[in-house]
Amino acid sequence: MKSLITWFVRNPVASNLLMVLILVGGLFGAQDMGKEVFPAIPVNFISINMPYPGAGPKEVEEQIVIRIEEAIYNLDGIKHITSQARQGRGSVTVEVDTAYDMNKMLNDIKSRVDSITSFPVDAERPIVMEDIFREEVIRIALYGDANEAVLKEYGERIRDDLSTLPGVDYVELWGVRESQIAIELSEADMRRYGISFDNVVNAIRRTSINLPAGVIRADTGDIQIQTRGQAYFEDDFKNIAVTSRADGTEIRISDIAKVMDTFEERNSVTRFNSHPAVFLGVSVGASKPDVVATTSAVKNYIENQTDYLPSKLQTRTWADFSVMFSGRLELLSNNALGGLILVFVVLMLFLRPQLAFWVALGIAIAYMGALWILPSLGLTLNMMSMFSFLLILGIIVDDAIVVGESIYRHQQEGYDRLAAAQLGAQAISKPVILAVVSTMIVFLPMLFLPGIWPKMLWGIPAVTLVSLSFSLIESLFILPSHLAQMKPEKEPQSQLGLRFYHLRQWFAGGMMSFAKNSYQPLLAKALDWRYVTLLGFVLAFALSITLVGSGYIKQRFMPTVSSDIMQLTIKMPDGFSKERKLEIIKRAERAVDMLATDPPIAEQITTDKLTNNQLSFMWGDTIRLILELNPEHSGKVDPALITRRWQHYVGKIPEAKSFEAQSSLSRTTSGRVSVALTSSNLVQLQNATDYLRLQLGQLPGIRNIRDDIHSGRSDIDIRLRDGADNLGIGLADVAQQVRQGFYGAEAQRIPRGRDDVRVMVRYPKEDRAQVDTLENVRIRTANGAEIPFYSVAEASYVPGYSRINRRDRERSVRITAVPDEDKMSATEVAELVYSDIAAEMQMLFPEVKLNKDAELVEQEEFYASSSKLFGLALAVIYILMAVEFKSYLKPLGVLSAVPFGIMGAIFGHLLMGLDFSILSLLGVLAVSGVVVNDNLVLIDRITQLRETGLSVKEALIQGGYERFRPIILTSITTFVGLIPILLETSMQARFLIPMVASLAFGVLFATGVTLVFVPCLYLAGANFKARLIKPEPEPVIGANTEGPGQGY
Repeated sequence: MKSLITWFVRNPVASNLLMVLILVGGLFGAQDMGKEVFPAIPVNFISINMPYPGAGPKEVEEQIVIRIEEAIYNLDGIKHITSQARQGRGSVTVEVDTAYDMNKMLNDIKSRVDSITSFPVDAERPIVMEDIFREEVIRIALYGDANEAVLKEYGERIRDDLSTLPGVDYVELWGVRESQIAIELSEADMRRYGISFDNVVNAIRRTSINLPAGVIRADTGDIQIQTRGQAYFEDDFKNIAVTSRADGTEIRISDIAKVMDTFEERNSVTRFNSHPAVFLGVSVGASKPDVVATTSAVKNYIENQTDYLPSKLQTRTWADFSVMFSGRLELLSNNALGGLILVFVVLMLFLRPQLAFWVALGIAIAYMGALWILPSLGLTLNMMSMFSFLLILGIIVDDAIVVGESIYRHQQEGYDRLAAAQLGAQAISKPVILAVVSTMIVFLPMLFLPGIWPKMLWGIPAVTLVSLSFSLIESLFILPSHLAQMKPEKEPQSQLGLRFYHLRQWFAGGMMSFAKNSYQPLLAKALDWRYVTLLGFVLAFALSITLVGSGYIKQRFMPTVSSDIMQLTIKMPDGFSKERKLEIIKRAERAVDMLATDPPIAEQITTDKLTNNQLSFMWGDTIRLILELNPEHSGKVDPALITRRWQHYVGKIPEAKSFEAQSSLSRTTSGRVSVALTSSNLVQLQNATDYLRLQLGQLPGIRNIRDDIHSGRSDIDIRLRDGADNLGIGLADVAQQVRQGFYGAEAQRIPRGRDDVRVMVRYPKEDRAQVDTLENVRIRTANGAEIPFYSVAEASYVPGYSRINRRDRERSVRITAVPDEDKMSATEVAELVYSDIAAEMQMLFPEVKLNKDAELVEQEEFYASSSKLFGLALAVIYILMAVEFKSYLKPLGVLSAVPFGIMGAIFGHLLMGLDFSILSLLGVLAVSGVVVNDNLVLIDRITQLRETGLSVKEALIQGGYERFRPIILTSITTFVGLIPILLETSMQARFLIPMVASLAFGVLFATGVTLVFVPCLYLAGANFKARLIKPEPEPVIGANTEGPGQGY
């Protein structure tokens, strides 16, 4: 290494070419980087969806879901199976182990599902597909006072046009229903004309058809023969003949039924700013996404190419992620620039301006090197990678500072420029390499942590590792060559330059004067009182751990980060009328108008336009209301306050099963207890659910206890009466004819444009809405007889479900509760549930399993893995240092900074009022790799001084003095580089601050550890070793008890 450093110092052309190569590579690499707001996350899920039209949840569970589960459960690589049975549809989701090949799993599941032969005849084909991550970058609302058919027609046209734009991977159209031809036939008309549903269905199938009839091979060429009679529209179906009378007159469908070209019956409403609407979501793919270019193309289309829309329709873009991307890029760029300026100013005040320039240039070189390599690793420019560059701003300059300071010191000692550059870089090369490698080793495990969030955050270690590699190359092979050309500093001639020169001399001299006159005496006294000093540091560390353990600093898995998109979710009872749900939606829309003048909100901000857009969705029995904050007010008003006031103005909804507000980016259940119960014994499962709810209700401060059992409605069970067989009627005949009337008989599906339109024959809507209709139903036999329904069957009410959830082949119920953090934290409640309450439930309900919530399992896996990987990283660092120092104890002195870096991170959270989260922990891991650097530099110098013959105490005091400046400078530059983001108040920055606080305050506190604690620990260790070697007499403190080259 020394010869290589010498070669680059004496060959400035080589070092300059190396620098140019890195800079040019970075420019080309930056052009290839994709741009997205959040990094693409691999999704290890495969879903199987199977429609079973007209079937209830219980039938779907028994005949669809369970059969799929039993077919696939024993495949290798399956982690969990979750299923849901609902009205007319069953879905099974398979979570695949991350180490298993997704393509193989997809093929295996398809084979198993395709081999199932016992699915019901009326069920449609199962759809097996891998869940693919798509990042939605912008949404478009098409709205106005138009009917649903018009909105759908133009929505589909916009969708098709947007799909052809460059960069667009997928466009999803929401808020539309499938077209349907409804033929409504009453029981009275069927009896009047002597026909049945089957007669109408068969007539349609006979008449409405296109069939190829072969080819006539004439001398002039082949002529295709086609039979064409397909009905496509309402009038076509009206003219289809069903039967004829004795006099030859035909009875057409229009004579006996009402034909409507309509939409499938689905309880849904979509509104935008109080108008009927449809929505389009535009997504980019995972391969080189460009959120800015894609959204620009979409907005250009909406603004300039939608002249074909009728005047009553309008379009508007919302949830534009390019605004968020640009805002965060500007935020981080400004903070990075501010941090860079602060770093440069600090270096310039304590070192020479030319030296500060070349050291700061190392940041740009490290960044450009990262931009050169990272695109080939699949990294994009996103919120996490941009944050990574800011996070490491002060870290990647540390090695350059140490090398530059060493060269500067050699120049001050009288060496010529080449010799100073050569000797200064060589003298410090080993500890610098060890320090950088140690930092990289600590960041490396972050690439292998389990769970979704570490996958999302993997850009942070990736950027850090690559940037640190290039910073090491720059500090050892490029920086010394540049500093070798640095001429001796002369006093400036100008008045301003002279003042600045003296200012720098005052700062630089003041630092060294402080080191000599204040730090050295302080260190000497600390060494004399070393055990008291060590005890003080240990007590401070114990206090920091107590702050977290006692709950004074609250813990949560993910930090709470406010969002500019606020949401209310209202779940109504099963069967709640559509009209009453629509009234609730309109009430919420009216409430939005009251927010701008609301007194609590007005205390934070005064504006006429608080919000941009308001969206309303109704799907089944769920109402979702979304409010978009005006971007101009982002960060100026608390979204949580707006959400609470919105909920206040909507008012209480007594009938609602739940009424929840959301104003955070995080969708996790932090702050909420969630427990999953599973069992095949439905009675025990229900009883266990009631018992757990009761136990939770007795705990202090617990509220909003809910479960996801979607019951409360009644189903009708139909059974055959005795003697029905004598009339030639079986249960299948009854079931089929009741299904035809209430769900409908699907006569055919007709291709119309891109849609497959169902033709459904059934009772009129008003008849299907009444149970009394069963009294008028006639069951028709093969010989044409019509028998009243209740003569051959009986109907009874039974408890029913609107949705059935399953997990790992058993029924599952999820119970959630929100604790009052002032009385009992979510962690404390969870510990009680999974210990004492779980033990009681196991005795009372032996067939019920109490499963930890998926998020809690992910947390435990994350903490367990991070502990193991972090411990392994520290062990590797210890081995490297032990080999380098030829000592078992010196590496412990170096690693002693780690717990006190953690202490600093905790105190930083206390000072800034932050909760301790996963990002805080990742910051702790990062700081652990950084804080050992100063210890390495100090102990390496102490070892060198010991080899010259100095005593232990003399070497400690002299080494502390000589390394005082680089240690202080590296700590200050790391801290001040992060100050801009620490002081940032925008919503975009709140997500990042916990990790920044851990790193910034960890490094700051660890500086005191390096300068005071480590020398005291070193001396105590030396004395301990001396006692082992010479039990008596006790060694004299300050005496040279070891020969040169020996360490403790």
